[in-house]
Amino acid sequence: MSRHSANEMTPRISPNLQAQSERKQSAPKLMFFGDPHGDLESVVAAVEHCRPEAIVLLGDIQARQLLHIELSPILNHTEVWFIHGNHDTDTDADYDNLWGSELADRNLHGRIVEIAGYKVAGLGGIFRTKIWDPRQPVEKAAFQSSDAMRRAMKREERWRDDISRKHRSSIFPVDYLRLLRSGPADILVTHEAPGAHPHGWRAIDELAEMLGVQLVVHGHHHQNIDYVVEGLMSTAAPFRAFGVDMGSHLAWPLDSRAETESEALPQDLLELATRVFGAAAQAWLNKPHKLLDGQTPVAFAVRGGSKKVRSMLIAIQHGGVV
Repeated sequence: MSRHSANEMTPRISPNLQAQSERKQSAPKLMFFGDPHGDLESVVAAVEHCRPEAIVLLGDIQARQLLHIELSPILNHTEVWFIHGNHDTDTDADYDNLWGSELADRNLHGRIVEIAGYKVAGLGGIFRTKIWDPRQPVEKAAFQSSDAMRRAMKREERWRDDISRKHRSSIFPVDYLRLLRSGPADILVTHEAPGAHPHGWRAIDELAEMLGVQLVVHGHHHQNIDYVVEGLMSTAAPFRAFGVDMGSHLAWPLDSRAETESEALPQDLLELATRVFGAAAQAWLNKPHKLLDGQTPVAFAVRGGSKKVRSMLIAIQHGGVV
């Protein structure tokens, strides 16, 4: 089992980047990507720029063609892993482009895999009360497993002679309990959020604590959240938690150059972003953008691209779509 110090496990999410152009940036070990919803170009751009050892997609992938084809430009540059989300069973195409891909065996759901030197546990899908309400004892779940649900279904209710497509993204107790007993691990990736989120689940916290992880990363809610910075969790909590927005990513270990890059952002550019976005200015500046090779606007600006970022902001200010 691999274990790491607290400093090694300190993750870095897109905010608070800084420029030290004379110092070479080290590639992150891991990058976690929020729900792509079919837009995998930003994933490809970020990987080509950062060259991480491995990436994890946090669900709601909805690849428009087979996933290994969508990500073919980066398969020689990084390892690709994923968990599925609730929207990955919306249509036959969503399902087949994920589970019919040559990358289907990279699904982390219900297991722990060593990735880039860390034990990563995965729990894909969402809790659906028709299957199991995790606020209730597991014994009260309507179905303990997908097999139990299949046996209870009429043949005409099945999809491809198994449970309905929709419930293939439901969390069943048997999957949760198997993972619970499979620890320890360093990192837990989930589609659902932990209990500190307004729409999160204490069951995620319990899983993280039982596995002994130091980091929880989730998608689903389309928000970049550092739970400690937002005051949702204490620094004394047994693990750090981050939510990752659609089209964004979290990379770690901490890149010392990227940690405070925003301090070098030209003041006029910050003021322009504030006029355009108001309170959401920092969020826009710190979100990776496909037009900037997967970099955040703030990182792109301080590395010599302020003119392009300024042009984008002016275009948005005058009603353009960027």
